Amino acid sequence: MARVDVLNERIEYSIFHLAWPLIISNSFQTIYNIVDSYFLGKLGPIQFSASTVTWPVIFTFISLAMGFSQAGIAIVSQYAGKKDVLGVRKSSGQLYLVTIITGLLSTVLGLAFTKPIIYGIVGSKNPQVIPYAISYYVVDIIGLPLVFILNTTTSIMRAIGDSQFGMRMILYMNVINMIFDPLLIFGIGPFPRLGVAGAAWASNIGRLVAAAISVNHVFSERAVVRIERNDFKPEWRMISLILKLGLPSAIGMSVTSAGFAVIMKYVAMFGPAVISAYGIGNRVTNLVSMISFGLAGAVSTMVGQFIGARRFEDAERTVRTAFFWNVIIIGFLSILTFAYAKQVTKFFINDPEVIKMGDIFFKYISFSMPIFTSYMIYNNALVGAGKTVLTMIGDILRLWGIRIPIIAVLATTMGFKGIFVGMIISNLIVFFVTYAFFRFSNWKKAVV
Repeated sequence: MARVDVLNERIEYSIFHLAWPLIISNSFQTIYNIVDSYFLGKLGPIQFSASTVTWPVIFTFISLAMGFSQAGIAIVSQYAGKKDVLGVRKSSGQLYLVTIITGLLSTVLGLAFTKPIIYGIVGSKNPQVIPYAISYYVVDIIGLPLVFILNTTTSIMRAIGDSQFGMRMILYMNVINMIFDPLLIFGIGPFPRLGVAGAAWASNIGRLVAAAISVNHVFSERAVVRIERNDFKPEWRMISLILKLGLPSAIGMSVTSAGFAVIMKYVAMFGPAVISAYGIGNRVTNLVSMISFGLAGAVSTMVGQFIGARRFEDAERTVRTAFFWNVIIIGFLSILTFAYAKQVTKFFINDPEVIKMGDIFFKYISFSMPIFTSYMIYNNALVGAGKTVLTMIGDILRLWGIRIPIIAVLATTMGFKGIFVGMIISNLIVFFVTYAFFRFSNWKKAVV
């Protein structure tokens, strides 16, 4: 059965049965990013850099969808814990209403400020990257509403205990992406050669198919909780709650993404080789972190449902169990990234300078990963509890309060290595801050 009965299953069973579909779907998404990087890398370091420099900005908009989805997870999971089917339906309909409007507005704003955004990030030192970055960015930003719809659907399903649905949607989307990637990038067969823009068009095709399937599902008879048209009628009390929980989360994630864009400006100071190594390093470490994303996603659902059912001790035990397994698994994988840094970098770009920079990246970052990724466990526990103001504080502190100031100083004294040192320090500090939030806040108070 796809849906996990969180309230009646053992905690360990629920964690891993909710986590494995999330791990697979997130891993598949990252694998697609790696495949995408592989094909873009064949165009050359400059073209490869285009997607790397634009991603933080695109993710700034996507993080709005993720922020509201986190509000949805808290609200829907707590209604599910209370066994309030009508509450699940109504909150889901209102969540769609908010995210669709936000997605459309994001596309309009993103397109309106294309040139100021791209020129602001890339700067005058890498003018050769700008036309490629613009072509990739414009196409990708057009697909934002589809991202919002898909993300909302999978979050609702996850909140009621069905994380396999999201896995299937990600699978469909990324298989289509990988099929169209080489066809549109290189112009194979009847398809035009679109270069870096082809990768973005491939993404949009996959998003469209997955979004259409997901929307059809929530209106169908086979849905666990079928959403009806009346559920989309604005209910200002519910919209207010979604905004109250979603805006802090969306702001935190958006400001964090904007912070990554600022960091990318420092990375770009050191040229295409460092940009490429940084992009490869982030993609690979994200793949390693998929275990943590899966465990953390399970935690948010379970904590939300246990709070709704007023079973607070089970919520705490869920967090402790997920933390234990995360440290063990990520610790092992970090050893591998440290040991095989050069080989991993060479797989993407066989350029001596990029390989050298990639080796340094992995040697620095691997040590902090077990603790940093555990931050996700505590952060998502707060998400499930609806304490998104605290997660916002942690998100903003990690980059704007710690990482960016450190990088601003160390990039001038240590060179590009200062960027990696700043990443390590900020990752460690934010873990302890988030743990303190979980340990001492009133997270057990329900939001519905």
